[in-house]
Amino acid sequence: MFEWPWKDIARECELYLGPAGFSAVQVSPPHEHIVWEKHPWWERYQVASYKIESRSGNEAEFADMVKRCRRAGVDIYADAVINHMTGIPGGTAVGGTSFTHYDYPGIYDFNDFHHCGRNGNDDIVNYKDLYELQNCELVDLADLATETSKVQNTIAAYLNHLLDLGVAGFRIDAAKHIPAKDLKAIMSQLKRSAYVYQEVIYDPAGPISYADYTPIGDVTAYDYAHRLGAAIKDKKMDGLLHIGENFPASNDSIVFVTNHDLERTGDPYILKYSSEDQKLYRLAQIFMLAWPFGYPQVYTGYDFTNYDDGPPLNEQLRTLPVLSSQNQCTAPFTCEHRLPEVAAMVDFRNQTDGSFVVNNFWSNNTDQLAFSRGQKGFVAINFSGNQLPKEFQTGLPAGKYCNIVGASYNPNTHSCPNMIEVNAQGKANVVIQAYSAMVLLNRTTASQKKKAL
Repeated sequence: MFEWPWKDIARECELYLGPAGFSAVQVSPPHEHIVWEKHPWWERYQVASYKIESRSGNEAEFADMVKRCRRAGVDIYADAVINHMTGIPGGTAVGGTSFTHYDYPGIYDFNDFHHCGRNGNDDIVNYKDLYELQNCELVDLADLATETSKVQNTIAAYLNHLLDLGVAGFRIDAAKHIPAKDLKAIMSQLKRSAYVYQEVIYDPAGPISYADYTPIGDVTAYDYAHRLGAAIKDKKMDGLLHIGENFPASNDSIVFVTNHDLERTGDPYILKYSSEDQKLYRLAQIFMLAWPFGYPQVYTGYDFTNYDDGPPLNEQLRTLPVLSSQNQCTAPFTCEHRLPEVAAMVDFRNQTDGSFVVNNFWSNNTDQLAFSRGQKGFVAINFSGNQLPKEFQTGLPAGKYCNIVGASYNPNTHSCPNMIEVNAQGKANVVIQAYSAMVLLNRTTASQKKKAL
């Protein structure tokens, strides 16, 4: 829930996320961050101190959010920025802390950072050079010497404080810029178990591999979003049958249709909610949540015009509320996680987890596909602008089923006015409208295990 205030996340856990079956929420970095002109989104990724004070709220509000979300059955995963501090000469941070580029009173001084001596300004230029990647500065961000015991102990103390506040896990930002052995040493100091997943923007040409980081925790299957968008936009449906290839194992991978970085790139294959690709984006979410690969992450953010645009702030530099007094989403926040098909597919994901396989895969190899999940579920998606009339082998027992992503489906009663009949051979003869999907769920054999993030 990118850039949401803690108070709104707490309400959303209680009102929607918990009842919908989401397992967890990734929240924006909770540390104290810089204040910069026009307050870009990337302020949050420049660390001025490890105080829990940000434009999303203070420590008391953060702790209250964690408690209320956990009570609603939703864990909190904190976005942990531990590779670096700030990338500016100095200033006063959002919580009042004064700092300079290499001096953070009471935390770090000049000797706690790498000064790699390359490229005239210590910045990374060659991302395929392991030394530069892990010892030089990522766009001038002061690079912590994570091999030292002082830095490791300081970072571990910050993470343990978040654990004390009830956090259940961490996304490790810029993980590939931290040597895996350093991350392992830091994580070994955690006072209790936590779910760890690492941002690893992988390059097959090196110099790091997924296998360096999977012993520590899960990793982002970062190219998944591009592969998914490319298969859809280039009309090559059969490619989706192999979408998980060359990633780490399913139980080590985080997958997503987009995230806060990808939606700001110029990659034409990244699908975006607030764009002409919205119909394809929504169908891609259905595919990701239905396809048995990885731990799916549903993104929710806000509309923006320029790359740097941050969320709307008040005079105290706090993010304005997302939810109205009637619990409605307010612009520019998009709340795409509330789309009815998302809740239905989170339910589908949870209910079909016991059958983590694909059967009866079919596609026209351009813009239509279908598959079953054993005897637990069936999915057909029409990415085209034409109707899809077809008799499908659903793999389901004979009976009548609702299309759970259909407009007339009632998720509270699991009912619908126009049911779809599956015959004794497991077949259903249907017409799927343009840019729409049909998802059938066999609740008589359903189970609940892993959910969506």
